[in-house]
Amino acid sequence: MSIPEPVTRALSADQQPAILNPQQAGHILRPSQRLIMRFLFLAASALGMAIPAWGWGKEGHRMTATIAQIHLLPSAHRAVCSILDKDFNCSLASVATWPDDVRRTKEWGWSRTLHFVNGIDDKPPKECSFGTKGWVLPSDFHILSAVVDMTRRVHTLNSDGRNYSLSFLTHFLGDIHQPLHLTGHYAGGNGVPVLFGERSISLHKVWDDDLVWQRIESAKSNGYSHALQTSPGSDPALGRNRQIEAALNGLNYDPLIRWIVSEGIDRRWASQVREWITCPPLAITGRVDQQTMGSDAPPFNDPTDLPVCPYPWAKASHQMLCDFIWRPDLEGVEDMKIVVDRIQLNTPEYAGQVGERKIIEEQIAKGGLRLAVALNTILGSEEEKQAFGLLFGVDF
Repeated sequence: MSIPEPVTRALSADQQPAILNPQQAGHILRPSQRLIMRFLFLAASALGMAIPAWGWGKEGHRMTATIAQIHLLPSAHRAVCSILDKDFNCSLASVATWPDDVRRTKEWGWSRTLHFVNGIDDKPPKECSFGTKGWVLPSDFHILSAVVDMTRRVHTLNSDGRNYSLSFLTHFLGDIHQPLHLTGHYAGGNGVPVLFGERSISLHKVWDDDLVWQRIESAKSNGYSHALQTSPGSDPALGRNRQIEAALNGLNYDPLIRWIVSEGIDRRWASQVREWITCPPLAITGRVDQQTMGSDAPPFNDPTDLPVCPYPWAKASHQMLCDFIWRPDLEGVEDMKIVVDRIQLNTPEYAGQVGERKIIEEQIAKGGLRLAVALNTILGSEEEKQAFGLLFGVDF
């Protein structure tokens, strides 16, 4: 699968500025390309799919990027530095939210549908159909294909186009781990009015922002506001702490990153990390064995030549909608201005369980580690991959 024409042309290397920022994103789609995108939006509307809001929020995306940065091989880190403009100081977090910043502009409007994927007849929690009946939009215009395409472009391009592709890849590997980006039901929860404390917001917004902020505050209150000990001595734990602190910039979400890496990746989920970063056999083969499985081809064929498998990653995230996130008593509305009784989600039974089970932390960890493995595989040196593996600083 290749990047669809609007995407290919918008990312054409000879039409891009050297610096990735919304003010300098100067390419304008041709009329025929605008018609393609307009047709897709009209078709989506006819099928009952609204274009959702975008998340994680900024903190979630930047934490995902920072966790990836912590685990880059030195050679992959140097490659990232060479791809990004010097103004970004080699920081993936600095470009992690740019795709959200420009998605509604004329120049970058083609990218709007790439932030999510909607299965036909998917209506969690009552009916969970993640692509088993097909997708609302053609495969070239959703996040599963976008992850593959942007990975391939970072791997193969030798031009300024790589900086855009790296930003999109960083962002999309955040989005694909936010479960409400994986359903079109009531616009990915944007049409589901709820309460979170005193805030009247949508279910999508709760998962984009409020639960993330709550987990950041929890990490602060549990002693992670201060830098981890990095000296004196050469103890491996101090070296790991130095690796973590080197990627932090004194921002409000630093405490949660410290917890995710030191308590989560290195302890709580240490036995699961290898499974997280390893594509399952279906993704490796790219096809279901129809004789043994007795079924048609899978809803999406993951690549056999790239270190990403977006379908099983997204499918696992989507299942969370059906198992917990989308409570059966949550009702959607056609217009969020309609006055309805809103269900409170900042309760021990909902937000409390999110914290107890570390759902936010685990999803951000998965996104960051999978991004690191993808970049280490395609940008890292063979010598370092042999010496350190595909996650720098993680021992299996």
